[in-house]
Amino acid sequence: MNKLKIHVSGIDEITKKASAILTKRFDVEYVFLDSQDDIHTALNNCDVFWFRLNHKLTRDVLKDVNCKYILCAVTGLDHIDIEACNDFGITIVSLKNESEFLKEVRATAEHTFGLMLALIRRTKFSFNHVESGLWNRNLFQGTELYKKKIGILGLGRLGEIVAKYADAFGMEVYYYDIEPKQTNTNFICCDSAEELCSKVDILSIHLPYDSSTHFLINKKLLDNASKPIYLINTSRGGLVNEKDLLEKLTANKIAGYATDVLFGEPDIANNALVNYASKNENVIITPHIGGYTFESIEKTEYFIAKKLVDLINE
Repeated sequence: MNKLKIHVSGIDEITKKASAILTKRFDVEYVFLDSQDDIHTALNNCDVFWFRLNHKLTRDVLKDVNCKYILCAVTGLDHIDIEACNDFGITIVSLKNESEFLKEVRATAEHTFGLMLALIRRTKFSFNHVESGLWNRNLFQGTELYKKKIGILGLGRLGEIVAKYADAFGMEVYYYDIEPKQTNTNFICCDSAEELCSKVDILSIHLPYDSSTHFLINKKLLDNASKPIYLINTSRGGLVNEKDLLEKLTANKIAGYATDVLFGEPDIANNALVNYASKNENVIITPHIGGYTFESIEKTEYFIAKKLVDLINE
């Protein structure tokens, strides 16, 4: 009996534990795809397609293909046309709703704090400063997290982890979530995103991205801030209206923005926020690396591989 074929794109090599499971049951081939036509061809010539965030799988790309399983070891699936997959009988295997397993995957929460500290301590240009042979500490006086008020917008798995980290830093933790939460009594619940915005020094975004949250962080919401606040985004770029954000930044109405995601990524050649960041120290952008650690990749790839095998064996 012929093995089912897996095409793997955007991954140099699947981790050993995951590979050990897959190579026993599948013919695994690594492919380089440079265009939407390439993706369509790859999908038509495989049974399983495994990728990360390097492609947009649109309805046109997914139409009339042989592929029956799409594997993606992430929680956010805005880069995949889920409705089209349902229409075409393609099963998506991902980390979405795998809350129990994901409690052990902390990389994005840790990166949130890395961005937060880099932003308020003004470390972005201080690295280049020293590497240029200079040593003027007076240029880089920052501020502390201790006793600052942090707002967690979305107290799901990651939001709650970040809230607990903030509590350990001695911060006052406020949050808003559309669903009632039974959580740490030290955390203060707000009745709306607007109220949350009005009370905090730092707002950390931990929401799923869909049509209901598209550009949720916009001028109208940010107008509720009682002072210039810092924004941290390790969720999805489409949650933030970057045009509105830039207006607030240039008017000194927002103290700073640190993000791991951009709207329209990875096509950022003409992104105005990237251009602003290249000239200003109060915007920090990393290339969607929040969950990209050796430990998290090993855990999640093994989980996805096992999940696929279990599905096929049902």
